[in-house]
Amino acid sequence: MDLAKGRAVIKFGGVDLSSGESIRRAAKMVIESGYREVAVVVSAMGKTTDDLIETMSQIGEVSNREYADIVSMGERTSTRLFYSALRAQGASARYIEPHMEEWPIITDSNYREAKPDMEETCVRIRRFLEPMLGKTIPVVCGFLGLDKDENITTLGRGGSDTTAVVLGNGLRAEEIILVKDTTGVMSADPKIVPDAKPIERISIHEMFALAKGGAKIVKAEALTYKLPEQKLRIVSFSKGLRSLGTEILGDLCSNSFEIKERKNLAAISLLSEINPKNMSALFSKLKEPIYGVSTGAGSVTIFTSFEEVKDILNDLHSLGMFKAVSSREKIGMIDLTHPIFINQPRWAAKISDALASRNINIIEITTSKDSISIFIEESQLDNAIKAVRDAIET
Repeated sequence: MDLAKGRAVIKFGGVDLSSGESIRRAAKMVIESGYREVAVVVSAMGKTTDDLIETMSQIGEVSNREYADIVSMGERTSTRLFYSALRAQGASARYIEPHMEEWPIITDSNYREAKPDMEETCVRIRRFLEPMLGKTIPVVCGFLGLDKDENITTLGRGGSDTTAVVLGNGLRAEEIILVKDTTGVMSADPKIVPDAKPIERISIHEMFALAKGGAKIVKAEALTYKLPEQKLRIVSFSKGLRSLGTEILGDLCSNSFEIKERKNLAAISLLSEINPKNMSALFSKLKEPIYGVSTGAGSVTIFTSFEEVKDILNDLHSLGMFKAVSSREKIGMIDLTHPIFINQPRWAAKISDALASRNINIIEITTSKDSISIFIEESQLDNAIKAVRDAIET
């Protein structure tokens, strides 16, 4: 799929729209951005959504449908204000909110954590939104969707990021810019780690893992909609759209599983109390890449590669910190990656069942965010890969 050159989707977060002056400045950024065609996504002003949620908690029980309808008022207000700011500076603009004929984001009926129906959404984007580009600037409510019964839904907290990337996908935009109140992605939360540093580039898998691990800079689910060659940047509002920020590279291959294999691994097992001192001594002796770590009651196993396993066993034993050490060689690894693993825990069980049905013993299975790693006898690797492929493709 060819991307449209000079076409961008720009999303502004709520903190960046907290006053009339900041809205005016954001609108000026868009007008002066230099893109041939632009669509804008806006969040609710400041802490509007938090205030609305707090108010609802005080008035009593509110249904999920009512919740979505009420919190939508924040984004619906922001679109009108941003539209007015664009027009006040001489730009042609149009605001788009749910219940308008041109509304693009169609979802399921999960009012608080809705998932976009990409087939229907892309049809509507290309029918209504795309023809506007270059003639006017559409300003779209972030965070919101509409189900097939025309009820308002929400995409979950941080859902404006999802709106922006979904629109970028449907429009085949060359670039998606998420404007935040921070200098792109940082090496840690600067509120917790004062000397955190900005990261210039980060892979989409790394960003996904960070987001799922608690970093709130971008909504993890939004990343699943990025097209392979699309440019996705996170920039600082204070430094402008052309600032360096952080570029998120690659895509999550959301329609296919990524399968990698590795041979000639060894499992180094140690009987040991699991504490920082012992683990530090263990890892200080390991010079080769580590492909997996598992811990049990008084034991730890490291999966790595060694030409001479006896050397590392002697080194570890000589430390005098471990009750016993042992090794197992000729181990193979299958590494599976797919963002679907995050929200559907059944996959580990499904893969285990597929291997068991072929009498393939699992030495160890580990999971981390969007990855599942399975360690088995190397001699069974080919058969295991076929079993895994059959399981995940059905």
